[in-house]
Amino acid sequence: MDCLVRREESAMPRYYINFQSGDQLARDDEGIELPSLEAAWKAALISAREIIADEIKADAKNPLRAVIITGDNDQTLLTIPAKDILPEPLR
Repeated sequence: MDCLVRREESAMPRYYINFQSGDQLARDDEGIELPSLEAAWKAALISAREIIADEIKADAKNPLRAVIITGDNDQTLLTIPAKDILPEPLR
């Protein structure tokens, strides 16, 4: 039982990466365990850049506006506007 307690104490936090397009919010119901909010930010950037690339190819009418990272209690931890997702030279 002592081993179980230690494993729970060292568990990484779970982050949820949600995508806002217009008034719609695509919610992440599963989340991902990562060591820090910075790691969640990096994961969000990778996913968001893929979404933006697909939207450009498809000439999306309702493109990505922001990525919202939340915690276990659905508290917003970080909001990344779409313009901040693009690499610096493309902003």
